[in-house]
Amino acid sequence: MILTRLKATWNHPQVQKNWAEFTAYLKSLRSLLNSDLFDASSDFWSYHTGGIIIAILFDLALNTILRSTSVWDFYTLAGMTWGAGFFFSGLILRSHYKTAEWETQTHAMVLFKTIASSVFFGFFIVVLMSAVTMTLYFDDLYYYRSYQDGGISSAKVVVEFFFQNWFTTAFYLLCWMMLYIGITSRRKTKNIEVDNLRLQNSLKEAELVSLANQLNPHFLFNALNNIRFMIHEDAANAEKMLMSLSSVLRYSLDSSKNDKVLLEDELEISRRYIDLIQIQFEERLLFELDIPASLLVCKLPPMVLQMLLENAVKHGIDNIRDGGTINVSAALEGRLMTIRVGNDLPEDYTRKRSEPGIGLFNIGQRLDLLYAGHGSIETEVTENRFYVTVTIPQGSDK
Repeated sequence: MILTRLKATWNHPQVQKNWAEFTAYLKSLRSLLNSDLFDASSDFWSYHTGGIIIAILFDLALNTILRSTSVWDFYTLAGMTWGAGFFFSGLILRSHYKTAEWETQTHAMVLFKTIASSVFFGFFIVVLMSAVTMTLYFDDLYYYRSYQDGGISSAKVVVEFFFQNWFTTAFYLLCWMMLYIGITSRRKTKNIEVDNLRLQNSLKEAELVSLANQLNPHFLFNALNNIRFMIHEDAANAEKMLMSLSSVLRYSLDSSKNDKVLLEDELEISRRYIDLIQIQFEERLLFELDIPASLLVCKLPPMVLQMLLENAVKHGIDNIRDGGTINVSAALEGRLMTIRVGNDLPEDYTRKRSEPGIGLFNIGQRLDLLYAGHGSIETEVTENRFYVTVTIPQGSDK
């Protein structure tokens, strides 16, 4: 009955599949003997070699304290031989783990291979250890065991020594492999996370460059178009506009090298932009600025304030016959700076409901990329005025 059940279990398809994979695994071990087993990181050598040395020294200490001097040579040689066998077994198992890509296999198969490998290599380590020690010091071991257990046979001494050490060695190898697989898997996970972060940063930088490349031509087209009309009406003011435009473009090119600039620098170039626009609009544009001096050291993405002003001119003042007012204010609450830009709206704004354009959309995207969702841009319409409020985190962590 027992033999019948064992035969049925052995013939089970899953058992046969696992056995076929294990035999293939044993065959693949042969190729590892000709490969470079010593190609490992310094961390691996430190842990692997250091662990074996500690185990051997611990075994020598126990051998000295607990055992008779008559078998000291026997157990000392056994410990040294065991250490050498464990050392090379670890190298072979590590190499096979990488070449056979264990991490791509199921957990059940990895567990099966781990246990089978521990038993398999433990067997050969103990065979090697027994062959060396029994050849040189068997008489010492036999007399020592006879003194403890009178009438014990030579065969029983060999069997006891072999199976006790086989079980212990297989257990140590199993622990070694579990520890190695755990450390390797954790390190690979961390490397994947680092690679993902690097990829995200690369995509972020590429998207920021793309947004900047959209903003600069958009502003340049509007400014040059205004200067073209001004040349025929007032050449002197057209020249001033060109000088202001040159300053704005130079600042745009220089600031594009940085993710953030000082509010003081952004205000300076924004005034240049307003000067440029006021030449065209003359007295149709009134500009009011209310920003405390203590906020000038705060930081924000470059060209953000200029784009807010451009949006206020294009979608507000430019559509009002008699012109209007643009006011800029800023405040700092905790670690959040808010910049609020307001402008008058044409009377038919509610009916037209024109979209602010690409400027505000791109500002929102830049804030999301730079501040990971902690920055924001909000719009509102109140009493025929349009307001844009930009929230920008301050501090080294944002």
